[in-house]
Amino acid sequence: MYPQRIMKSHSMYFLLSPSRQFLYRLLTGRSCWYFFFFFSSKKCQTDLALIQNNARVGSCIAVALSKLQKARRKGKLPQRKDTTPPQPVVIGGINVDFIAKAQKPVILGGGQTNAGRVRRTFGGVGRNLADCLSRLGRTPLFLSSVGKDEHSESILHYCHHMDMSAVLQLEGKSTATYCAVITSAGELSVGLGDMDIHHQITEQYVSQFKENLCQAPLVCIDGNVPLSTIQYVCQLAREHQLAVCYEPTDENKASKPFLSDSWKALTYISPNLQELRAISRTLGNPLPADLPSRLEDVVQTAMALARPLLAHLRCVVVTLGAHGVLLCGKSLGGSISLRPGAHEQTAAASLCATHYPAIHISREEIVNVSGAGDSLMAGILAGMLAKHDTDTCVRMGLLAASLSLRSYEPISPEISISSVSQEQVKSRSWPEVKVWKMD
Repeated sequence: MYPQRIMKSHSMYFLLSPSRQFLYRLLTGRSCWYFFFFFSSKKCQTDLALIQNNARVGSCIAVALSKLQKARRKGKLPQRKDTTPPQPVVIGGINVDFIAKAQKPVILGGGQTNAGRVRRTFGGVGRNLADCLSRLGRTPLFLSSVGKDEHSESILHYCHHMDMSAVLQLEGKSTATYCAVITSAGELSVGLGDMDIHHQITEQYVSQFKENLCQAPLVCIDGNVPLSTIQYVCQLAREHQLAVCYEPTDENKASKPFLSDSWKALTYISPNLQELRAISRTLGNPLPADLPSRLEDVVQTAMALARPLLAHLRCVVVTLGAHGVLLCGKSLGGSISLRPGAHEQTAAASLCATHYPAIHISREEIVNVSGAGDSLMAGILAGMLAKHDTDTCVRMGLLAASLSLRSYEPISPEISISSVSQEQVKSRSWPEVKVWKMD
């Protein structure tokens, strides 16, 4: 009975820690009956087999771990595939905008004070594009520069939904500021800018992100960027067949890539009619005596100015304000393709222009025009990145522009993947699209 009592009293301990109990009994020499029954029991045989198996498994783990450590030291570890799609890249300016909108139709000169409303917003063409793309689910890596001042802290807080991780913050420099005076109808009257910090968006800075640029499905660059940086990006585009969109920013900056052959590496440009004329002037192409205002004349003028550029560019997106947008590019089956390389080798491709009317907005509804063109282009590009057809892409842009026109912010906070989407485009009725042949 004594051995049975011993086994019974220690059975639970054995289940929990057989090896420890076994060693204790062996070393102390106690309870010899205990060992007789222990070694002859089926439980003992199972435990011993488990211990032996654990030893074998442990030795296999040790051998495998040793091999991994050796491989790591030699740099021969198998690389884990990154399934995250590469980001678009936007390179351009950030501004703190002070928007002053007059209350009366006529702005008085001669130093008189005009009644109005003044608001602070955050703009810059590059920032606007990156903001809108982020709101549409295509968050780009944004390359830009700001000072280390009170303005920059406000910008970084406001742009929390964007990827601002690569933006330069520079001691002793002032964040770019811009002041716009807007008429009561929402049109820009005069603009003043302090934007010297944009010169810090250098080739040396941007080249640190060469891998991001070379992997990006799309690179956008604005006219605020120094010429040498634009030329560097164009050189990368030529070497790596990158899709690059150039946003001219304003009439004075529009021609930067066109001062050399760099522009031939661009894929898209998005000028208004004034900027398109400035580009044509730089290239020495024929110019109209005056810029027209009637839609039919505007379209014909834009087509004539864009035609020489299409020898190298995929598409010229001419923003026409209240008239909408005109796409000039290579067409197959009556539709201009926005996807790079889609018709590159297709002999049947021809040149055409397609006009899309704007969404009607009354003058009373227009709050701010400063970001409408950027919203339009970002909406188009977001649709293109989603591989939508051209009509859907352009109409997404028009939806985004209409929301920003009604907003005090250059990019409306109402822009989202639900408010600007393929589904929203399909749910609306749209004005007729007109197509002209350019050949």
